Amino acid sequence: MDFTTPTFLFLFLPLVLCAYWVCGPTLKSLIMLCASLFFYAWGEGRYVIVLCLAIGANYLLTLVMDRCQRPSRRLVALFCTIAVNLAVLIVFKYPGLIQWLSIRSGISLAPLHLPLGISFFTFQAIAYAVDVHHRKVTPLLNPLRLSLFLSLFPKISAGPIIRYDEVDEALARPAVTMDACAYGAKRFIIGMGKKLLIADTLAKTADQVFAIPAGDLTAPIAWLGITCYTLQLYFDFSGYSDMAIGLGRMLGFSFRENFDYPYISRSLTEFWRRWHISLSSWFRDYLYTPLLYSLMTEKVRQKIVLGKYRTNYRSLLCIILVFTLCGWWHGRSWHFIIWGLLHGLILAVESWKLGKLLKKAPAAVSHLYALLAIMLCWVFFRSPTLSGAFSYIAALAGFGSGTGINFSILLYLNSELLIVLAMAVVAAMPSTRFVRERLAVALPAMSRSWPAAAMETGAVTIIFLVSLLTVASATYKPFIYFRF
Repeated sequence: MDFTTPTFLFLFLPLVLCAYWVCGPTLKSLIMLCASLFFYAWGEGRYVIVLCLAIGANYLLTLVMDRCQRPSRRLVALFCTIAVNLAVLIVFKYPGLIQWLSIRSGISLAPLHLPLGISFFTFQAIAYAVDVHHRKVTPLLNPLRLSLFLSLFPKISAGPIIRYDEVDEALARPAVTMDACAYGAKRFIIGMGKKLLIADTLAKTADQVFAIPAGDLTAPIAWLGITCYTLQLYFDFSGYSDMAIGLGRMLGFSFRENFDYPYISRSLTEFWRRWHISLSSWFRDYLYTPLLYSLMTEKVRQKIVLGKYRTNYRSLLCIILVFTLCGWWHGRSWHFIIWGLLHGLILAVESWKLGKLLKKAPAAVSHLYALLAIMLCWVFFRSPTLSGAFSYIAALAGFGSGTGINFSILLYLNSELLIVLAMAVVAAMPSTRFVRERLAVALPAMSRSWPAAAMETGAVTIIFLVSLLTVASATYKPFIYFRF
């Protein structure tokens, strides 16, 4: 059950909201926990037991860690907590490794299903354990509150990855206001429109183009395919994030923003500050920083304290390693690993010298560079095989062997695609924000008047109704990031 199914929209969500709004603070938390576990069990069946066991293990291990007074024992307890969480992730996410170990040990194991959102609640649990170790947060004595924190249904499927200190007050005293509820509903509808009206439309063309045999690709059709996929991926995932943030607001939770118009970036470094912000900041705070710190000498650490630290080979190596691991997290296939490695290499070069040059370069040049780097890397992310990715890039560069007779670009270009592409390009930029800010300056009274509010409400209503027609036609697809 995902956010765009009729069952969720017309049965689950209305029942949960009605029950949630009429109850007091104590019952709100209990209702939310029951709803979250039911939501997960509806989609994953018996694998909800995995979620419950993971929650129980983290609850006990963090309490044990907090009671350890000696730093060495606290560190051992932290490593044990992280190891348990990673073990759960590896067992289910990398079954090939487990099968190899079973063959080596002579034990036969059946293939395992990948539980929904396992990466995201595992990352949240690790962040919580690390924050408890550093005494940034106090460990929860109430197991129900920790269970709710890790299993909140708006964000469990694909993030955003929230941290405990961001929602501790809402977990303790959940409260809902009419303004927050109205904003949440609007944000949910906008996210649904991004997914159903833009991402799913672009997905049809992207899937068709990437299914063309490598020998039949031409440059125009290859560029059409990667353009559609680049925009599809953004609107699919940012659409989910908008829906999760909107649901959170309707239930009294303020989740962090996960996307900030990443395709307007002027470098790959800026792109990762704007793309999947909760994941990139997680990798920075809980992997890159500890890894870099462990490789530093005491002299270098003192330079950091004094503000005299400069980029060196250690930080560049850590960047490459972290993004290679990020690629491996997305999938154990070589094309995912190469995708992560490419990002790491480009980011390392930008951190070393290129970043300074890009800041001095004309905006159009640096923006074009960033878009090309992002799109070429997306080829490796989308292609099912490594050889297919290289063939696709060759076609983009004009070295494809296709004649354009069997697969002409005119077969894919139609009025619907052109309209949606135009909408996607405009919506991928902060154009509405720009117009709103200019109107607020030029017509301050108009921006607060009822005609402006009526226009916004009308637009959101149209998006909602058209999205419902798409839901009724059963042409929508699951969110891309559900597979991770």
